Amino acid sequence: MIGTERERMEELHFKGVMCGACGQMFPKGQLHRDDWCEACGPRMQRRMRRGRHVVAASITLPFAVWVVIWLRTSPDLGFLPAYAWGLPLVAAYYLGFRIGREVVKGYTRWRLGR
Repeated sequence: MIGTERERMEELHFKGVMCGACGQMFPKGQLHRDDWCEACGPRMQRRMRRGRHVVAASITLPFAVWVVIWLRTSPDLGFLPAYAWGLPLVAAYYLGFRIGREVVKGYTRWRLGR
């Protein structure tokens, strides 16, 4: 490496940030808020979108099965009408979606960091 090139790389190392997907160094203001470069951003967003839905569904489906079984076995104990259980199920899916985003992002960074 030439002396000026090495100095530039050292300066970039202290002023730059590594892309969380490809591992290349970029200036701090150039990366997406999740620390992905422009080339990796769309691919990682697609991967995260699918993973978030998988996590949300894996949280919501057991809850939905429990609600259905509970309402069928003892409909007189239901303090909400059967159709009103949709709101807690939607809330469970939303929370699972938010949790899934962090889980998938953490898993992706862990896998790429190995």
